[in-house]
Amino acid sequence: MSGQHPGVRRTWRTRLLVEFSHFVLFDFSGSSSLADLHTATDSHRIGRSGPGGVLLHATDFDLEADVVVELHDTDPGTDDHSWTGEFHTDSGTLLLASATGAPGDIPVDLPAPGDYRLRARRLPELIDTSFGDEARCEQWVLCVWPAPRTPRSPAGVRDPG
Repeated sequence: MSGQHPGVRRTWRTRLLVEFSHFVLFDFSGSSSLADLHTATDSHRIGRSGPGGVLLHATDFDLEADVVVELHDTDPGTDDHSWTGEFHTDSGTLLLASATGAPGDIPVDLPAPGDYRLRARRLPELIDTSFGDEARCEQWVLCVWPAPRTPRSPAGVRDPG
């Protein structure tokens, strides 16, 4: 994976153990539970988003994931090979983590609590794992940006439409 892209405010990178074929970017300090993501309606083969963060689905054959998280100020643009979800963070601090916790888990400090969007892409190229065996490591890029605010009508004003 190459260097930082234009429009990226901050970047985090780690290599995670893939346990139970998934890993998370989640607000463990907030009021949400990972169990909420298992029942979220926004599900896709790449991930599932909802209250507190995102659950990402790795393939069943890979033991590690090399993950880059990019914080953007705005939507970084579309990509035909990615999935976009939305989540809410109560604290603004997420943990990029293995399913059961591991040394590679890292905090991802967002600018503030609130609603965010995430675009996840699992790259097609596999790289060697840190184990030095025949297993392979997936490469992921997660782009995060604040969700656009929805304009609201002032109280008591009716929409003319």
